[in-house]
Amino acid sequence: MDLQIKGRTVLVTGGTKGIGRAIVDTFVAEGANVAFCARDAGEVAATEAALANSGSTVVGTVMDVRDADAISRWVDDSAKLFGGIDMVVSNVSALAIPDTPENWVESLEVDLIDGALTRGIQF
Repeated sequence: MDLQIKGRTVLVTGGTKGIGRAIVDTFVAEGANVAFCARDAGEVAATEAALANSGSTVVGTVMDVRDADAISRWVDDSAKLFGGIDMVVSNVSALAIPDTPENWVESLEVDLIDGALTRGIQF
């Protein structure tokens, strides 16, 4: 497939496993540069290493998307590194957790607030 995004820059939250990793892999296969984040340092390093010779620039950041300051820094740092951002995929979700009041709060923080912050919406 040719999405005509070679050389473009994309941010992907939760980019080390499952759908998020598939998103990162697809963008890299299309020639895009990718900045991704995830919470597990080992998984971030493994993803970067696996894509190191892809021809795209791939940069992982260890981060919890519930940390608004960290998201802001990540977006700003990525924009500086790549000279701008063309696309954002807010992939992180907390829905695969038990059905408790505390986990509903976690899901809202991760799924809704993260998505808003990565789109530049401030609360």
